[in-house]
Amino acid sequence: MFIVNYPKIAVLTFPGNNCEAETVRALKNQGFQSEVFLWNREPNELETFDGVVIPGGFSFEDRGRSGIVSSQEPIFQTLQKMANTNTPILGICNGAQMLIESGLILSDNNNIPAIALLDNKRTNEQGEIIGTGFYHSYRTLKSVNKKTPFSNFSENIHIPIAHGEGRFTLTPEMEKEVIAKNLIVFTYINNPNGSFQNAAAICNPKGNVVAMMPHPERNTNGDPVFASLWNYFQDAENFELNNQTVSVPNFANIESEKLNSQEIIVLVRLKISDKTEKTFENVLGLKDELLRREKWGFILKNAEKKSTAEKITEIAKIIISGELVNLNKQWVVMKIDGEWYDWNEESKFEKNKSRFNENDCFIVEAKEDFKGQEKQEHLSHVLPECPIQNITFGIYWEVPANKKEEYINHSLFSSRVGNIIKIF
Repeated sequence: MFIVNYPKIAVLTFPGNNCEAETVRALKNQGFQSEVFLWNREPNELETFDGVVIPGGFSFEDRGRSGIVSSQEPIFQTLQKMANTNTPILGICNGAQMLIESGLILSDNNNIPAIALLDNKRTNEQGEIIGTGFYHSYRTLKSVNKKTPFSNFSENIHIPIAHGEGRFTLTPEMEKEVIAKNLIVFTYINNPNGSFQNAAAICNPKGNVVAMMPHPERNTNGDPVFASLWNYFQDAENFELNNQTVSVPNFANIESEKLNSQEIIVLVRLKISDKTEKTFENVLGLKDELLRREKWGFILKNAEKKSTAEKITEIAKIIISGELVNLNKQWVVMKIDGEWYDWNEESKFEKNKSRFNENDCFIVEAKEDFKGQEKQEHLSHVLPECPIQNITFGIYWEVPANKKEEYINHSLFSSRVGNIIKIF
């Protein structure tokens, strides 16, 4: 049975979270016992709490993508056990991203998430993109599913949002399933990020685990969320949760496609250690086996009429401009017309001396490549007679060939809906 008087709520905090204090305060204001519970405490101690809230912030510096590193921590195995016993769990902003990445909201039998939180996409009335990435504002939310511990109230709430990756995204078939099974908990009155069906929060099929992007803890306007949780504990045995069953097809094969043969590939690597690369090696239990680079792809105007030397000259001008890379802290290599080139100390490209083993490589690109679009628009404004017809952005990964299939997994890219894999 749940404790009726003064339930204990853990605020589960990871390195980089920064909203734990106000989350504890918001809970205590409703009468809860609450404390910060660090991610590296004994996992079984978490099970002594009656509920869990994972606060916002930038856990592990959002390396790779928001929430992915934290979601691999052992404490999530305990959270899964608690979720299975109907323990109320709320993830706020970065906490919501962790819940999504961990598969606790919606996943297949192999625990591969069936939902993603992608970069914001703000549009105007004409449907034109006017902004992507981090966005901070206030938005009014409506509770559209009263069958969770956190949303059993009728009034709208006006609370802050502050995130860069808050756009709930699913495949078309899963969108239908989520709508049919009433998994959307809160909706935006005015959508700030392109989230499907204006979703601001989504729950697991049972309804006891909620991933919520806005911040109810940051002012008293969000108090109904925590008051709802308090009321839930007063009569938990009789509370009617969502209790749905959702069919999620197993994520089978990685879809990949060949790189455009006309695309000029520019790979950029830090001269110092790449923290994201090293973090993923630790997460995957590897030892210096990954290599990560940013990838820019260029299609030149009238490329078919230009020689290799002319193409190299045009790309070199972009490199020298400093608009694409910082040569003081980054190395640059390029593939053009089937050959690899290094950027040398004389500010020129020269034939690459150590050939890439392309069997070991793959590139992860967003299905909606906002970063490439933004860079193309920027270069067209700052470079006179910009020679670029199209720019794409992605992340290049190099792994041991015999482990390639093992490592092309959910950790290195957001499966199903977020990314596509391109191979040489």
